[in-house]
Amino acid sequence: MLTRPGDTVAIESPTYYGLLQVIESLGLKALEIPTDPIQGLSLEALTLALERWPVAACVMVPNFSNPLGTRMPDSRKQALLRLLTDHDVPLVEDDIYGDLSLSGTRPLPIKAWDRDGLVYYCSSCSKTLSAGMRVGWLVPGRDFQRAQYLQFINTVSVATPSQLALAHFLEKGHYDRYLRRVRSLHAKAVARMTDRVTELFPTKTRVSRPEGGFVLWLELPGRVNTTELAERALDAGVNFAPGALFSASGKFDHCLRLNCAVRWDNRVERALTRLAALL
Repeated sequence: MLTRPGDTVAIESPTYYGLLQVIESLGLKALEIPTDPIQGLSLEALTLALERWPVAACVMVPNFSNPLGTRMPDSRKQALLRLLTDHDVPLVEDDIYGDLSLSGTRPLPIKAWDRDGLVYYCSSCSKTLSAGMRVGWLVPGRDFQRAQYLQFINTVSVATPSQLALAHFLEKGHYDRYLRRVRSLHAKAVARMTDRVTELFPTKTRVSRPEGGFVLWLELPGRVNTTELAERALDAGVNFAPGALFSASGKFDHCLRLNCAVRWDNRVERALTRLAALL
């Protein structure tokens, strides 16, 4: 809707590898903007990028990004929107993790401050209820008719039974009760995984402190290549996401992402112990 093949899209770095695959499939160029695990995307770096390159759009996950789990402060969200407005660059805001605050406080999306239709807001129940429901939604900024047309020619219809089931779930208040429970479970899982990683992994391993979601980002000391490590770990029956997957240019090869949303048992304990031994 917002780009043509060959256009440049500004993204967080690191970012979710699924987004990189979408950008590649559309024939676009990914411009990586450094992202701080506390403050989010660097506004200073984005300012420089907007001045130097013809950026067609910016794509962000400001609430609990994958893999860092960052919640961008409201003041920086508003500053980002002002910056993009000054340059007339649209923002695709992916708020798929917004309901999964580990503290229970639901942060505002950048869309809350959008008055000019510059923010194209999308979300889904895939990370909260079930990926298999295939229900998502879009608030398409300035161009509702164009969005409606593209949705129709790409999918023709939607998953109507799933939508009706989700609508009923929301209407009866089940979703809010479910979220209270799942947020608590995720908070405990992230804390437990963090404790075990701190105990088992090499000293000077740096671990993210996500404010939401259910993943941990690890920065390993020394000359560890986590892509090679992932191959050896798979042979040992252990799976994780190597850091290079989260960059268009292969950065972060000394980092890895762990998924904490797993049923904790002896199998998980053994897997962490094996991974630590390989390191």
